Amino acid sequence: MDDEEETYRLWKIRKTIMQLCHDRGYLVTQDELDQTLEEFKAQFGDKPSEGRPRRTDLTVLVAHNDDPTDQMFVFFPVQRGLFPDLLLSKLRENQLPRIQAGDPVARYFGIKRGQVVKIIRPSETAGRYITYRLVQ
Repeated sequence: MDDEEETYRLWKIRKTIMQLCHDRGYLVTQDELDQTLEEFKAQFGDKPSEGRPRRTDLTVLVAHNDDPTDQMFVFFPVQRGLFPDLLLSKLRENQLPRIQAGDPVARYFGIKRGQVVKIIRPSETAGRYITYRLVQ
């Protein structure tokens, strides 16, 4: 991905995050909501290949309108794939249960086809149940 595409993608991510925070009642200025691509480039840079902007530049701390002590910290950790774990347990893709790419949860997390998702949920008998699903 070239710098122009990556900068555009990061700008869209920041714009979406600001809109989501605003919609949920957190303090976001109108300038942050209306930030253009050119303003984003001036503030954060336009060379992602050189580390300007970085994913950490998108980190945001916002306070709620009604209760300033109610704060939300939005950050973007480096994602690591789960597939190497499956190699250790010698599972093949055709042995995994499936989850559709159009599933609401998969769409919410931005999961793509071919990725493996680790799902942890409570279990009455085992305490917690861990399963892996292949996105199709």
